[in-house]
Amino acid sequence: MSSSSEATPRTIAFFPPRLVTGGTQRHLLEVLKFLDRSRFRPIVISAKRGGELGRAIVAADVELVQLDLGERMLSPDLVRCVRETAAVFRERRVDVVQCFQWRPALIGMLAARLAGRGRIVAGRRSAPVEQGGRGVVEDLVVRLADRIIVNAEALRPRGAAGARTDVIPSGVDTEIFRPRADAREATRARLGLPSGPPIIGTVGRLEVRKGTDVLLEAVAELRKKGLPEVRVVVVGDGPLRDELPALAARLGLADQVFMLGDRSDVHEVLGALDLFVLPSRTEGMSNALLEAMATALPVVATAVGGNPEVVAAETTGVLVPPDNSTAMAEAIARLLASPDAAARLGVAARARVEDRYSAPAMVRRLEAVYAAVADAAPRRSVGSALPAAENARVSTDSEVYR
Repeated sequence: MSSSSEATPRTIAFFPPRLVTGGTQRHLLEVLKFLDRSRFRPIVISAKRGGELGRAIVAADVELVQLDLGERMLSPDLVRCVRETAAVFRERRVDVVQCFQWRPALIGMLAARLAGRGRIVAGRRSAPVEQGGRGVVEDLVVRLADRIIVNAEALRPRGAAGARTDVIPSGVDTEIFRPRADAREATRARLGLPSGPPIIGTVGRLEVRKGTDVLLEAVAELRKKGLPEVRVVVVGDGPLRDELPALAARLGLADQVFMLGDRSDVHEVLGALDLFVLPSRTEGMSNALLEAMATALPVVATAVGGNPEVVAAETTGVLVPPDNSTAMAEAIARLLASPDAAARLGVAARARVEDRYSAPAMVRRLEAVYAAVADAAPRRSVGSALPAAENARVSTDSEVYR
């Protein structure tokens, strides 16, 4: 890159999903924290208002634009949001648009075409699960993006899109996610957790693909095998927030399962655990898994997606088949019965994260992609697609925070 390019920071517009606690959102916070502001100026555009992470973004001295997109994929709301976003792109002279998930990517891609600026980087951080019209849109975004970033080799798209794909593993700030044995009991007391029984836990959005129900079934099997004292901590929110406690009650686990909801102190919660379990049915490269490993927790994870790329079986953790509560229960019981062996796995897990998955190294690789994409030939405007938007400015329907 020329010296003149270095003197003017490139503007990167990030399009995350809703600003609630989740792996993609925590990934974005890591990127914003370590991004070289002398080279890149970040803006975050959220399709939805609200969400507890908005405060963290503003606190990081990053401009936040919140739109007001409805629930339907194709609607007047979508057209309005595209127009508002295109106006932001023109006014802020956006160079690169980093999109996550299908709907933010659709808005970002259409807005970039309308504004005549902004090269598209599509980020895929989980295995595709959308079907029908939404799946078609996701596939379209992948095919049309200038570059694609996935966080695990297992997510690389097939065909021509694979040649435009960079595999950049997720990264963790190992200064924040670290062993906290000295604070374990105090954290348990603060969270209302018992101090005696072993405590296992998981972190993730409460949806079918995350497999939290399988973890509860595994704990029910442990109870039948004579381990009724095990407690389970579940961090996260989502569509199954009511169903999972009901399942726990049906399994006789109502007094053993602690549903903590979304948390901004995940690093401290992990420090209160004895064992971390990732029961996903599908996965990309899980931030929660890396964070647990960085905390030196022994981990049990399903052998799906990028998990086997992170966990060296029986060296930095234990891998089990997905949707297999019996295998999961056996792995949990084995580690709880062998605390010394479990501790060795935890130490090796942290060393692996420090060696391969540091957040600063991840961001440097992302910056290289952004710089290369920004220097590519500018995209030709297709304002005819939404003619009324050509002179649009940022609408009063959107909220901008600086």
